[in-house]
Amino acid sequence: MRKLVLGLVAVIAFGAAVAWFWMHNARRDEAAAPPPVAAVSLPDIRIGLAAPLSGDQAAFGEQLKTGVEFAVQMVNANGGIAGRKIVLDVKDDACDPAQAASVAADFVGSGVVAVIGHFCSGASEAAAAVYGPAQVVMVTPASTDPRLTDNAGGTVFRTVWRDDYQGLIAAALVKQTMAKKKLGVVRDGTLYGQQVVSVFKAAIARLELPEAAADLVVGPELSAKQAAAKLKSAGVGVVFIAAAPGRAGGLVKALRDAGITASIIGADALASPEFVKAAGAKAADGAIVTFARNPLDNPAAAKAVEKLLDQGKDPSGYVLNAFAATEVLTAALGPVVKPDPTAAIDGKRLAATIRVNRFTTVLGELAFDAKGDIAKPGVVYYVWKGGELKAM
Repeated sequence: MRKLVLGLVAVIAFGAAVAWFWMHNARRDEAAAPPPVAAVSLPDIRIGLAAPLSGDQAAFGEQLKTGVEFAVQMVNANGGIAGRKIVLDVKDDACDPAQAASVAADFVGSGVVAVIGHFCSGASEAAAAVYGPAQVVMVTPASTDPRLTDNAGGTVFRTVWRDDYQGLIAAALVKQTMAKKKLGVVRDGTLYGQQVVSVFKAAIARLELPEAAADLVVGPELSAKQAAAKLKSAGVGVVFIAAAPGRAGGLVKALRDAGITASIIGADALASPEFVKAAGAKAADGAIVTFARNPLDNPAAAKAVEKLLDQGKDPSGYVLNAFAATEVLTAALGPVVKPDPTAAIDGKRLAATIRVNRFTTVLGELAFDAKGDIAKPGVVYYVWKGGELKAM
């Protein structure tokens, strides 16, 4: 019996020793274990959108806003960029250079990594002078002045043609089909009108065509009706117009009301429905417009167009240009962000990434030259028929 008791005591003592050893080591391991790693919160990527949301060009500004917001929505729905969400900061520049420079300074000061915009060339040039020194990339869906990328210093890109190309093909059309007709040239007082007409007239001279029989500026000092009278007196057979859509439409209406049957050729602003609204569908019929190939006809845009329509949004005008600009920017951000998603984004590296790559967009494949211009601009002739813009 005594042996049995001693045996039980020995077993209990051994068990207690094992338990003590296990608990002691468990506490030691627990103390030595590193604390749990907290989940890393990735910072948002802030992108600016600068557009004319007030003033004569506000309709175009809304188109840019629609395209960019939709593209950002799609990127964020797919997880953002390396897990980082895009936050869009929208500002109105009213197509005014001074206001655009102020908007650009606000963007730079608030830490945006890149900007989609601006719309008007004058606004873009003023803003680019602010973005450049700060290494903030700018991708414009609309600004066509050659000086923008000629002088930008490597941080500006565009998903549209340059005016010198647009002016050249407009002048080429005059030479090919209307060379025997007297030419009238009309612009408004905007920088856009001045720049487009300047390039057009230079192209006319290079093609050895006669100078314009009438060269007019419509605005406060010359109404559309007065301009029509001067064009009629000059006996013009073709009129080239570079003006805001509403003013251009008012001029064409005045021309037709005055019985002038001259052919109308217009720069890209005349592609806006606002032009037809101001002119009237009948007066606008036959007006030829130099404009980018309609992305609505591009198979690459089909899915985006379908989704826009499903959301009740109009995909026409500059909507898809703005969408493509955002596609380029977000695609280029990927390889810049992914190596270290927590790091600050290097604008210089972002610009270099855009310059050396090709991008699949709703406008088709886009690549850029050393200046930031698209390598293969696609500008064609369109004509208004029955209130619809159709390819010639």
